[in-house]
Amino acid sequence: MATLEKIRSKSVLLLVIIGLALLAFIVGDFFTSGRTLFGTGTTVAKVGGQKIDVQEFQQRVEQANQQVQQSGRKIDQAVLQQQVLSAMVSEKLFKEEMEKLGLKVTDAELTDAMLGSGSFYLDGMLRQQGIQSASALHDMAYNPVNYGIDEASAAQLRQYWKSLETQMEESLLRQKFNTLFMGTLTANELDAKALYDENAATVQVAYAMKDFSSLSDDDYAVSDSELQDEWQKNKQNYLLDEPQRAINYIAVEIAPSADDITAAEKAVENAIDALKAQPSTEGLVDMPDFVVNRNKVAAASILDARLKKFADTTSVGNAALVSRIGNDFTLAKLIGKSVETDSMNINIFALRGSRATADSITRELNAGRISFDSLSTIAGVESVQRDLALSLLDPQVAAMRDALASATVGTYFIPDTTSSEGAVVVKVNSRKAPVAVYDLAEVHFTAEPSRATVNKLEADLQTFINNNKTAADFVANAAEAGFQTFPTIVSTSSPQIDNLPSSRAAVHWAMDAKKGSVSPIFGEETDGRFIAVALTDIYDKYVPATAANVNTYLTSEVRNNKKAAALIDQYKGKANDLAGYAQLMGTKVDTTSVNFGQLSIYNPGVGGPDFAATVSVTEPGKLTGPVKGSTGVVVFNVVNVDKEGRPYSFEENAINFNRSRGAAMLNNNLQLLLLGNKKIENNLMKFFRD
Repeated sequence: MATLEKIRSKSVLLLVIIGLALLAFIVGDFFTSGRTLFGTGTTVAKVGGQKIDVQEFQQRVEQANQQVQQSGRKIDQAVLQQQVLSAMVSEKLFKEEMEKLGLKVTDAELTDAMLGSGSFYLDGMLRQQGIQSASALHDMAYNPVNYGIDEASAAQLRQYWKSLETQMEESLLRQKFNTLFMGTLTANELDAKALYDENAATVQVAYAMKDFSSLSDDDYAVSDSELQDEWQKNKQNYLLDEPQRAINYIAVEIAPSADDITAAEKAVENAIDALKAQPSTEGLVDMPDFVVNRNKVAAASILDARLKKFADTTSVGNAALVSRIGNDFTLAKLIGKSVETDSMNINIFALRGSRATADSITRELNAGRISFDSLSTIAGVESVQRDLALSLLDPQVAAMRDALASATVGTYFIPDTTSSEGAVVVKVNSRKAPVAVYDLAEVHFTAEPSRATVNKLEADLQTFINNNKTAADFVANAAEAGFQTFPTIVSTSSPQIDNLPSSRAAVHWAMDAKKGSVSPIFGEETDGRFIAVALTDIYDKYVPATAANVNTYLTSEVRNNKKAAALIDQYKGKANDLAGYAQLMGTKVDTTSVNFGQLSIYNPGVGGPDFAATVSVTEPGKLTGPVKGSTGVVVFNVVNVDKEGRPYSFEENAINFNRSRGAAMLNNNLQLLLLGNKKIENNLMKFFRD
């Protein structure tokens, strides 16, 4: 009872302690995971009102990783994750649009595409995988007993079939959508005729132009308020889809020092001596950095000219440095030289079944009672290949090399290496004459940075960071310290800094850091570089006028506007013809052609698109200007309007309209159209930091 009384008396204190413990647990978990307690939960991204769950995302990333591994490619995981996420966002947008339009694939349509008259595409794809048809795959998956397939394998086949159904349904949906979309914006008679008129007339213009560059920039100062006013006029051009960070970074490549290269050259000399001292490549047993690739190869098959020259001219047992490219060394040793039959032409097939059956078929072939072309009709016969070119030096045929080399030409036989549960039957059709064959060891070695070099590179960068703890100092003092800084922009959707592999951790730091701060060192020896970052600015909703690239553009625009106003005021009304204006401007009269329909901001012509627009509505012979062009002020008159060209054709111009302004052109930006004003919330960095 005394104990209970004590507990009751301390109940408030206990509640406070328990409450604080729970709060600490929750807050601790919040800061540890970064995605709980009103955070992103399990949502790796959102587009509009649709969410992408992290578990579904990770499954797709794993599938993508398997495809990358099968292809033999390498890809930064951060890049792969961003690619997968972009694809899933596109799928969400497309699915939402399909639901709004009410587009669906019926069971009958899917069945026809998978197993019916429309299955030819799927059948062709499956045949490349060794499966006779889609119907055969379906039967194996759902009637495995008929094929001797165990349940585990059948389950995998059923899963594969379901994935094919999903892909086919997606493909059919896209076909329906494309058919509908391509009919949404087509040319009518007015569209086609307007496009024809724009391209039909070529205007010949005589002009005189005074370049803005003729005036000194120093005489036309641009204030911050003027830049801000110019920025405000076109504010929407600088709207951001997501917050951005302006950074400057240093990337220190982890490369061998001069001392490391000297040591590597000495190691190569020692390796050559060791190769010469032993009959084969035993001398390199204690030199694991030297990678040996030994092959027997026909002299004519050596593609590397330097390696071939070495093999053709050296003596057996000799070794030498064959080539050096940067820090990569290639050594070679000629272990042996012989004259052998290199290649032959054969017929070959495999047979599932007993050896007796294989012997019987072989006898029938040799007696001429069955033909090679009829083998595919015989049960158990597989992988029938006629006139196969085969190299006896190929390591994959080593088990049959002796049998093939000594076999009688023109006679089918079963090599002794075949299994008792099946057989391979071969006929040598012809052998090529013996050729020179080299037993050649090719040795590769790469000079790597030493531990001392790596430590010094890291220490030097760390010293620079310690001495330059603000972004301003980081940028200003880098060159003096022997470093180079690079400006760039990153956001939550940036998997890397300027395509530098394994740099997402640095991006993550930049997105969380305070303006003006400098990062620790990112990267390690296996990444091939060390990275340090300075956060110079933060852009939340708009790229401001102070951003370097925007500031440069706005300054040029404001200054050119001032120069244009000054030049127009200087020359306006001071001459009566082009020759007079040319004399005043200190230039000469020139001519050009303007076709308004073909002009674009990427092909601005003499005065730019605004000048071309003025030309298009100017009467022939009328002296016009001075007016502002893209690079100066222009005075001009229209000399001639040539409208001779191809006769008007609605069909031709309708096709051109659809390609340049209609649905065909819009289809190139379909995802942006589907996205509309929806925002994409990318939470990848809250789940994956490195």
